[in-house]
Amino acid sequence: MKNKDATWRMLVALLLVLGLIAAACGSDDGEDTSMSGDAEPASDAGADDDGDADDGAGADDGAGADDGAGADDDGDADDGDADEPAEDAAPALISDECPIPNPEENVEIDVIGWEFPIVVQYADELEECAEGNYTFNVQFLDSAQATEQMNLDLATGNPNFEIIQASNNVIGELANQGYLYPLNDLIEKYRDQFDLDQVDPAFLEMGSVDGNIYTIPMVSNTLHTFYNQAIFDELGVDVPDTFDELFDLCPVLQDAGYDTAYGMRLSSPSSWYIHFDSVISSLGLRSTNPDGTTNWETPEALEAVNILVRILEECSPLNGSYSVDDVQAGLQTAEIPLGYLWASRAGAMDDPEASTVVGDIAYAPALGSTPGGVRGAPAYIDGYAIPMNTRVDPELIFLAILAATDLESMNAAAEFGLVTRADATNPNAPRNALAAATSLVEGRGADSPHPAAGIARAKIGEALLTILDGVSPEDALAAAQAAYIAEATEQGLL
Repeated sequence: MKNKDATWRMLVALLLVLGLIAAACGSDDGEDTSMSGDAEPASDAGADDDGDADDGAGADDGAGADDGAGADDDGDADDGDADEPAEDAAPALISDECPIPNPEENVEIDVIGWEFPIVVQYADELEECAEGNYTFNVQFLDSAQATEQMNLDLATGNPNFEIIQASNNVIGELANQGYLYPLNDLIEKYRDQFDLDQVDPAFLEMGSVDGNIYTIPMVSNTLHTFYNQAIFDELGVDVPDTFDELFDLCPVLQDAGYDTAYGMRLSSPSSWYIHFDSVISSLGLRSTNPDGTTNWETPEALEAVNILVRILEECSPLNGSYSVDDVQAGLQTAEIPLGYLWASRAGAMDDPEASTVVGDIAYAPALGSTPGGVRGAPAYIDGYAIPMNTRVDPELIFLAILAATDLESMNAAAEFGLVTRADATNPNAPRNALAAATSLVEGRGADSPHPAAGIARAKIGEALLTILDGVSPEDALAAAQAAYIAEATEQGLL
């Protein structure tokens, strides 16, 4: 997997622009052409959207096996031999919603990941296969706990989990340690049956290391600006586009009674790393270079950290304690008028069961340091991966993943966020598609795939978190550099 930039951005831009056109101008036509003309509304996607997903497969593989076998063997479907399958009959599929062969024996699959709306939809799609001889035990933790548990489990060499849900940076770290099962052969085997060429190559590349693909990407994600349009209209203020504009706006919002003028999670090592890399990228550098060296001793690094410190001090000290869920909830209840949140959380803004501001939240691209420059936005995918040495046949696991991420499943998931199939669409998709697409195309791109990049992310995140305890930005950066060089060198990665 290479650091892409120009080529990657062109691929993603084309994919996202085509998706926007389909969603905005042709959602009805898209449903007709991709789903046999009778697709159900997305609000019923979990139960019905896959109902006609594989009518052709069901008819050919299921009905054909029953109706044709007796006639082909004996010329008489009613002579008592109808129950004997033909030698070359296709195996029975579990259902139209889970169009994969039903295993002869029960297959129990344990899944670990972290919860947000679109991922919950994919977990529901997995459960469709429980109509057959599959059993799924899905465990959702917060992202930091889930990642820690994955590492502990996989390090044993005999993992308890058969599916891990993870983002591309975690996938890269685990793959570099030899913990994940490469999917290339299985992708080739089922490419035509599940039309896997509709998954954009740029997303597959983000889930790859050294040419080996380790995940079926199912979510495209980034961070961008969420703001309460009603509050902004009432105050007569504009949404910021740069950090300088943000710092001008924060006191105005605070004077209007909003203690948290700008919600942004800065309470964990991973959040500090993600935001640091995004801000330094908007200043023209990356946190980690393709060769594994860092830019933490540069003036740009210090400026990036100082921008994050100003967000804490001038926009809300509470950002040092917020979780992603806290920022989401603050926006949903109008307690936070402006925030920086994952694109995948946009659907929750219009959920009447959780939000008091349905229709009021608007979206803008991520902030940048200069007008027209690189935006402080990362590019991530989330997908399902299979550990090495699982107790279950990897092909059986892979088939369940394919059933949960096929076209109809992604059509349903598109109600909650950006998906990775070019042909997927949903008329009820979240309203942040343009802001998310702009952030992805004009943002920093994906994390470095260098084998030492995981150590770099951990060390810079851990060091910057100590700023909350009073450590200076200069000392935090120096500590991160020393810790990274020591560990990466000891492991022979530099």
